[in-house]
Amino acid sequence: MWRVAAATERRRRAFHESGYDDSRWAEMPVPSHWAQLTEGADLSGEESVLYRRCFDGPVELSSGTGGDHGSHQRWWLRLEGVAQQGDVWFDGSYLGHTDGYFVPHELEVTEKLAARSEHVLAIEATCRRFGDPDNRTLLTGALQDPELCGSNGLIIGGVWRPVRLRSTGRVAIAHARAACSEVTVGNQSKEAEGSGRRRGLRARLSLRAVLDVPGGGPVDLRTTVAGCEHVHSLSAAHGENRVEWTVDVDEPPLWWPHALGEQPLCDLVLEAIARDEPGNEAIEGEAPAGGHVHDRRRFRIGFRSVSMRRWVLHVNGERLFAKGANLLPVRSLPAAATPSEVANEIRAARNAGLDLVRPVAHIARPELYDAADELGVLVWQDLPVRGLMNRSVASEARRQAREAVDLLGHRPSVAVWCAHDQPFSRLRRPGPKPAVVSRQRPSWNRDVLDRRLSRVLSRCDGSRPVVPHTGVPPRFPLLDGTTSELWFGLHGGRAADLAATLARVPAMGRFVSAFGTPAADDQPEVVKTTIETLRRLKYRPTGGFMLHALADVGAAHDAETEAATEPEGGFGVLDGLRRPKPGWWALQEACRPLIVVADPLPETVSTQDVLDLAVHVVNDARTDTGQLQVQATVVDPRGTVIGGQRWGGTVGADDCALVGRLSVVVPSTIRPGPLSVELTVTSREGPNGDPAPIATNRYTTVVA
Repeated sequence: MWRVAAATERRRRAFHESGYDDSRWAEMPVPSHWAQLTEGADLSGEESVLYRRCFDGPVELSSGTGGDHGSHQRWWLRLEGVAQQGDVWFDGSYLGHTDGYFVPHELEVTEKLAARSEHVLAIEATCRRFGDPDNRTLLTGALQDPELCGSNGLIIGGVWRPVRLRSTGRVAIAHARAACSEVTVGNQSKEAEGSGRRRGLRARLSLRAVLDVPGGGPVDLRTTVAGCEHVHSLSAAHGENRVEWTVDVDEPPLWWPHALGEQPLCDLVLEAIARDEPGNEAIEGEAPAGGHVHDRRRFRIGFRSVSMRRWVLHVNGERLFAKGANLLPVRSLPAAATPSEVANEIRAARNAGLDLVRPVAHIARPELYDAADELGVLVWQDLPVRGLMNRSVASEARRQAREAVDLLGHRPSVAVWCAHDQPFSRLRRPGPKPAVVSRQRPSWNRDVLDRRLSRVLSRCDGSRPVVPHTGVPPRFPLLDGTTSELWFGLHGGRAADLAATLARVPAMGRFVSAFGTPAADDQPEVVKTTIETLRRLKYRPTGGFMLHALADVGAAHDAETEAATEPEGGFGVLDGLRRPKPGWWALQEACRPLIVVADPLPETVSTQDVLDLAVHVVNDARTDTGQLQVQATVVDPRGTVIGGQRWGGTVGADDCALVGRLSVVVPSTIRPGPLSVELTVTSREGPNGDPAPIATNRYTTVVA
């Protein structure tokens, strides 16, 4: 429990001092947001709040023991997350500034801890209101975006992640980064069959560390992972040392998305070892002969390679049609969500048959990435940059891009970096020209900021594809845009119009980063029709899609009564309490590994009209289907079959096959009412000799 109060000029001048009287301040647990405070004060509208915490020093310090670090022990205050900025004091002395709600910060407090046994930690946390949507100065991305989170006045400020003390020896690892940069795949060995290992397989890890070494001296960086031990030796200078090196691991277990294989994870341990005594020199590639372990970092890593060619993802050389969904914040205040609620977003995505999720314009909590690593769900990771940003954010945005790579670079599930979501105006004033035309002009956000951020991401992490922005249409002179947002069925027209549009402009379907509707009645049709249309264009040219969104943003507080009263107008196919909405079942059916689809039907038909429909079977499995039978029947309003056709054959692995065309004339004797086209896929022979149904589908129109 911490003491908190709204920041005033009078309080700011003295709140950090040890003798300051905070007995009248409210109490609040950390981690949390000050908008969650319900007793003692109402801070929900404040942009700056003061925190105080009194505590006793560590037992190790008072006993004089150095632990594993040797005689020279250093202590660090680690702030896992302060939204959005913070100024930190320790025992009345200013320690430093923090910026970036997701960025961990470490500040040294060795001398201050040794000076006394009782201590005061004081933090002024600042988070401004959202402001002008077309001149954004906040790097909070989706968390304070009223269009995504539904609240114009929401302030997410607070010490929303844990605050810790950690100790090191003389040599401290200030920053560490690890990424699997390359995998060379060999042939499967009999010895390794079933273990996920391959003969001739080699993975390369790219590592980077920033060491703080007072006085300098010889230092060994020992890396242990998957039974492989490697030592990188250097002669460190006094102060900060930046070190980059690679480690090759032979025959590691490969990590795969759940549609392609298993998800073995390995612990990577990085240790900083100072060779304090003469004669303890280490040999490159071998364990050091002596010295103390001064600092240690741990990563949970998976061995895999990922690339994107023509907007098609390849994992370990295997292409994957990405079926995905956008993720909004689990709750409007991130700290209010429980760990299981965060992890359940990934479980829901996998249960829906999805391979990819995208935390839209925000860095999510660690539990989400833990679940994605364990369940084999890929992550398209945005930076917290959305809309038109003010030029003042450029420098800080680049720094936070580097911090994002440090934080998530070791995650095998993180497959794509994206620098900027929708870098265009959010104002809805109608202009004299269509939005596509107005977005052809040069823009500082698209042409300067996004290029700079993309270069930072590529330079810091060359192991993943980098997308500069989403939703940008093709522009002159190259006419090469990025992902598309296809709001068919939302801004007028029908979802069925998508097929004809993509036939005219195939580039619009290369990769779709958003589609959907908040209208409950229309949601199943929009979800079903859009996904089926894009899956028919599998790799020709579509590389994947992301539904907007998997779930609505939940309430900020835990009270179910508050969450239950939220409007159901969100784009999610799950509501704020994660209850299925009408589109959920359509999403599950449309994302099954094997589906049978036909061209969309017109809204109405008349007698003597000809229904001429192409029928496809889409197979996402990595093996051929074997012999299949596809039957199409047309049923009139009375339930009578008025036409149909049957085909037989196989569909190749990871392929989409045109089965044939169904052509039926609507008879003149038909009654008005619903007309249905029913599709059924059966295996050649079931277990009892009868055909076994594998996939079905149904389309309905109305006879006028």
